[in-house]
This record gives sequence, structure tokens and C-alpha cells, in this order.
Amino acid sequence: MRFTIQQKELLKSLSIVQKGVSSKTTLPVLKGIYVEAFDQYLKLVATDLDIGIEHFNMAEIEEEGAFVVDARLFLNIVRKMPDRPIHFQMAEHRQLLITCDHISYTLHLLEVEEFPELPIINADTSFQLPQDLFKSMIQQTLFCASVDESKPSLLGLRCEMKEGRLEMVGVDGFRLALRRCRVNTTQETSFTVPVKTMSELVQILEDNEKPLQVSLTDKQVVFSMEKTTLNSRRIDKPFVQFRDILPKQHDTVIRIPKNTLFASVDRASLMVKEGKSSLIKWVIRDSTLSLTARTDLGQVHEEMPVSQQGNNKEIAFNARYFLEALRAIDDEEIDIKLNQMNTPGIIEPVEGDDWLYLVLPVRMNASEDF
Repeated sequence: MRFTIQQKELLKSLSIVQKGVSSKTTLPVLKGIYVEAFDQYLKLVATDLDIGIEHFNMAEIEEEGAFVVDARLFLNIVRKMPDRPIHFQMAEHRQLLITCDHISYTLHLLEVEEFPELPIINADTSFQLPQDLFKSMIQQTLFCASVDESKPSLLGLRCEMKEGRLEMVGVDGFRLALRRCRVNTTQETSFTVPVKTMSELVQILEDNEKPLQVSLTDKQVVFSMEKTTLNSRRIDKPFVQFRDILPKQHDTVIRIPKNTLFASVDRASLMVKEGKSSLIKWVIRDSTLSLTARTDLGQVHEEMPVSQQGNNKEIAFNARYFLEALRAIDDEEIDIKLNQMNTPGIIEPVEGDDWLYLVLPVRMNASEDF
């Protein structure tokens, strides 16, 4: 086996594929990357048995073949090579000779026969949408997905497709993110993709309108791009009935520039205690929003004008949860809809319904001094 490829091209390919390498395994072969040279292509594969990533790149192939090499070492070697053609050649005793200019490495290889094959997918359902759109949907919902292992059904993003519209939802028990977009299909389906899968996929997707193909079986989901394919198991636990969580009515609605509110909450967050209760008190009265926070080191109070409909209100929210929701919003102006003190607050766009954020309030003690 012999082939040559430019350092920059190989590094780009390895940076994509290494996201599928297992970091917690006792099987040495799962710490490796499978490399196959055929025709004029180089195929690289990595898997941790939950996620599998396959990537193709052009290369100058002199002799076909395949090997498995330790992923971390291989990536570090290629990263430190100059941006010149790198030559690879299989040697005796399961060794790989790597040369670039006057640099040479000899690596011991892993057993290629032990590397697991990625499953062959015969999709029951598939649809297509632009990469940048799907990437933004993940970025605007992933931070709300649970990382609590005791809630396995919430350890992913829920995708539901119906009537030509795709909804993506993340929930962790304290907040919810919902993102919607139109898709060019009449198919109806629903599936939950693990957080880890979406975290890796969002780093692979490009910021352009190149197509992303999403294919589904009863146990797998496959994301196919021009040169890269990522397949993953689906979460088979029933997802929470998130529509039942959304309040049907509100008695207070305020409208405010998003950046104004973000800056104010950000300043107030300097004076909150760490933890889930890190609360900021909101007082809405006569078209004025007041934010107050305090710790043992001091306190902060800030007021700003808002457009108000409905009742005056006192409520408290977790500072970080609200900041993360605001950070994900691109709109210049937002509506915040509130009800009773123990019911969720809703952040929505002024026009349309492309997104929604829900944040549970923090219960304030009657003795809490603000």
C-alpha cells in the first residue's frame, strides 16, 4: 500500500473523523482510525460504536490497501508536518512508514480485521435541507438539552417533522428550546438524536447552503454531506410531551430590544450566587422592567423601559438560563410572556414562530430581601 496526500488536506480530513474516535474504551482498535486507499480516493473511518464518521478525500494512490492507526498519534504527527505532500507506505510486520521532506516516522499499526464495519443503512425515511440551516437549529437548541444521565430520554434533541415543517426541541427539566423551519417534504416522522451526536455534527456542518441528507431507520440516523457521513444510534426512550409544557395563555407581555435585555441581565449576573438558584428578580410595573440581584458582596439594580401589555408582575429567573437563551436569538426585538410566579416564562419573536424559549422561574422565599 502506497499513497501521497497534501498535509493540509489530510489534516482537514483527520480533524473531522477523529470526532468519532472512542475516548472511553478498553478495545485498542476503537482508539484508531481506519484508512483505506482505493482508486484515487482515501477513505477514513472512526467509530465508538454509538457514532460512526466516514470521510473521503482525493489522494495519489500508487498501491491500494488499508490500515488502522492510533488516532491521537496519527493526528498529532500530521498536524506537526509542514504543508507539503506526505508519503505513506506499508512496511513489513504491520508497520507504516510516513515521510515528508527529510522527516520520517515508523508506526506500529492496529489489527485492521478487528475494526468494526459501519452499519449499512436502508433508510425508511429521508429528507434534505441546507447545512447552514440545520447547523443554526442545533446551535439554538443544543444548550437546553439535558446532560443528566438520570434522564436518558432528554439526553438528545427531539426532531419532529409534520406538514412540511421540521421542529427541533431541547429540554432539560428547567428550560426548553424550540426551533422550526420549512422542509421540502410531506413525510411525517419523529426521532431523538443524542447530544453527543449533535455536538459533533455541528462542528462538521458548513456555513453554507450545501445539502445535508438526513436518513432514518428504526434505530439509526445518518447525516450525509458531500464528503462526510455521520451515522448514530437514535435514542429509543419516549421523549417528554413538550407541547403540554407550553402555557396556553399569558397575563403579562413585554416587548424589548434583545440586546438591551441581554446587556442588563449580563450585568446583573455578576451579582448572583453560583448554582441552579442563581436568581435575578424581575419587577414589571407601568411599562418599566427592573432587574435586581444580590449576594453577600453587594447588589445591583437596573431599570429600563419596555412595552407592556397586561398585569404588573414580580418573578425571578435563573441568570444563566436566561442569558443562554438570549445569546441564541438573532432577532432585534423579542416578546416575553409571563403568567403566575410558578409557571414558565416564554420568549418569542415579535413576528412569526420560527423559535421559542421557555424558562422555569425560580421560587423566591418570602423572607428574601431585594
